[in-house]
Amino acid sequence: VSIFGILLDTFMCFPWLLNVDLTPSKSFFYFPSDGRFFPLQCENILKKVDLPIAMSKYAQKQVKEQFNIDSEYIPHAVETNIYKPLGEQERAQLRAKMGLLGKFVVGVVARNQGRKMLDRTLKSFAIFAKQVPEAVLLLHCDKNDPAGYFNFDVVINQLKIQNRVIFTGTRWFKGFNYKQMNEIYNVMDLFFLGTSGEGFGIPIIEAMAAGIPVLTTDYTTGPELVADNKAGELIKLGDELLVNWNVERALMSIPHGAELMLKLYKDPQLRREYGNNGRTAVLRDYDWRLVSKKWDE
Repeated sequence: VSIFGILLDTFMCFPWLLNVDLTPSKSFFYFPSDGRFFPLQCENILKKVDLPIAMSKYAQKQVKEQFNIDSEYIPHAVETNIYKPLGEQERAQLRAKMGLLGKFVVGVVARNQGRKMLDRTLKSFAIFAKQVPEAVLLLHCDKNDPAGYFNFDVVINQLKIQNRVIFTGTRWFKGFNYKQMNEIYNVMDLFFLGTSGEGFGIPIIEAMAAGIPVLTTDYTTGPELVADNKAGELIKLGDELLVNWNVERALMSIPHGAELMLKLYKDPQLRREYGNNGRTAVLRDYDWRLVSKKWDE
């Protein structure tokens, strides 16, 4: 038996895949959904294949409620022997190397594309930074990314946080290796992702695996990854944004994002609890050694 699998957004295959003969292979489509309502007419892509597989509980529930499509659910995963908490001494050495000793580090891992809403992250951080002099924002993204939807330098200068924002040095065409990425997470005090919607959210579970508390938008997969696992807190929504393909995405509340940063800053014990809970959840649900068995099945 031959098996033909697709890992893409459904709209990337619409409509041409509908006219492709997939037989005699058995076919599956591993699909995300990163907003309210499924991309227009793309449910037909899922009906075309033998087995749709949702990468989130959110997507699985959405296509069932909207189109009565039954799908399997297999989450993404991380290697927990790579993404893991480091000892305090090693963390201190990494912070010293990066000039972060004595700082409260809010970390972000996300490409500067519109869906990630990094301009809103900067605005939330600017409010928080006025109250916490030792706060810095560590951005793991390429500020000169050709896909970027705003100019970092302009917005940072407008917000007057020039000396409070640090870039890790990654480039859009050359990333960090896994060891370096685990080190990036381990210098954070909290992980922040003010996204407008995630098909899954791999950096979220990477941060959780490293024992870092998470703040992310109360939308799409945020509740199932963070809130359900008591691994952090959810940022309230402001207005919503209607975009292409009939998909609605969220706009996080900028003031509430800053409020939650301040809350976790003031409560080290809560940060530890969220970090421990996140690590426990990843070992239980998002470890590759366990998730790979779901694919075998």
